[in-house]
Amino acid sequence: MINDREFLHGAAILRLINYGDRITITHAREIHPSLYLVENERTQSAIIFKVSTKPTSAWSFTLSSQEESALNTLHRQHLGFSVFMALVCHKDGICCIAADRLRSVLYRDLEIGGQHISVSRRPRGSYHVSGPGRQQMAQSVPQTDWPGVFLSSQNSSHE
Repeated sequence: MINDREFLHGAAILRLINYGDRITITHAREIHPSLYLVENERTQSAIIFKVSTKPTSAWSFTLSSQEESALNTLHRQHLGFSVFMALVCHKDGICCIAADRLRSVLYRDLEIGGQHISVSRRPRGSYHVSGPGRQQMAQSVPQTDWPGVFLSSQNSSHE
């Protein structure tokens, strides 16, 4: 039987494959079970998938110490890679955010593990991301960003 996480990862990866660019995808499970390294002729990106199975907005995500460890490992072992968090909002879509941009809504004095983030979207709108204490990310994330946000150019983090 296919579990929800596999089903939703598969849908996200299918969109990535069908985007049109020739890419190489490597499952880096030794770093994190939901981490994929994606490379094309212009970019090298690392994407950690987080899944919410809640059917409607707002979707909640809790970052774990495992994600914190993966981010630290990526920064040490894959220096040339842009790092993203792909927040899979059930069947609605994927809110893909550069790791540095995501950190802007988290408490800086605390470890990432255990912090909660929320993604919401009105009908036909963009994703809005907030962190603990309802700290809002400065810009919204268009629903159509996935997967082009990290495949278009090396500096595609919306910063």
